[in-house]
Amino acid sequence: MAAPRTISLTFSERMAPAFSGFDLANAQGTVIPVQARVSKDGKTLSGSPRSALAAGAYTVNWRVASPDGHRMTGSTTFIVR
Repeated sequence: MAAPRTISLTFSERMAPAFSGFDLANAQGTVIPVQARVSKDGKTLSGSPRSALAAGAYTVNWRVASPDGHRMTGSTTFIVR
C-alpha cells in the first residue's frame, strides 16, 4: 500500500471526542505525531501524520469512549511499501 495521507477508523456507535484518539507507531516503536479528530456523526476517528510515512510496518493503537463512559481499546497494523 502507498503511504496514507489520512488514517480513519469507523465504529458502529458514537464516541465521546474528549476521550477518543489514537497513536501511530512504526516497527521500532517510535510514535509518529498524529492529531486525531472525531467526525460530526461521532462514529469515525481520523488523523493525518504530520509527515509522509516511510516504507515499513505501522501500528495504530486506538482508544475510544462511548457517551455513557464505556471505554474500549485496540490496535490494527498496516504496511507501507
